[in-house]
Amino acid sequence: MNLLRIACVTCLALILLFVYSYNWMFMSFATIVSCCCVLFFKKDNINVVSITVLILAMSLLEFFAFSYVIPLESETLPMIWLGSIVYGVQLILFAITCLLLLMRIRLLKVFCHRYRDVAPTYAEGLIALSLFLSSLLMGLMFVENALRNAVDLGFKGEFFGSLTKLTVIYDSYEILAYAFRSITCAFLVSMLFVVEIDTSKLAEPVKSNH
Repeated sequence: MNLLRIACVTCLALILLFVYSYNWMFMSFATIVSCCCVLFFKKDNINVVSITVLILAMSLLEFFAFSYVIPLESETLPMIWLGSIVYGVQLILFAITCLLLLMRIRLLKVFCHRYRDVAPTYAEGLIALSLFLSSLLMGLMFVENALRNAVDLGFKGEFFGSLTKLTVIYDSYEILAYAFRSITCAFLVSMLFVVEIDTSKLAEPVKSNH
């Protein structure tokens, strides 16, 4: 598939770029810019627009939430609460966006009757997969953070003391987060060049009796 080839090359380039920058704000901003470019050049394609708008909304909420509302570092708020808020908000954002993406066809047919060319694409399934993996990663980070900082909740003993060194997911968190976001951006950008429709799922046209 041309879509897959373009996406793979784009994904590798974005992974290198995101990992080199090592900055989540740059990654979020890059996603927003990618979405805006796709919307500008593919504004007449309802399938591309609807997919991109969902990712753009998620990215904007993420960018403004962690830039102006939710601190990523705090000298007063215990890590048990700070980590829970940060990972919890991201988990909710990714999970809701993934769910809406999976329900995209049904929602468009219910609320946008005038569009006759609504159809599933190969890209959205892979984007939904990357969002699901991102949600899973945030869920694991949420649980690990709670276990690692259980002493902040008053849990005592040797067992809970040993959990303060639990960093299995944390050690690979950033590279995985950048990789999943790169996959999402890559398939978005690939739709600038080719939009492959899964025609096997299209409804057959109604035949006229005349």
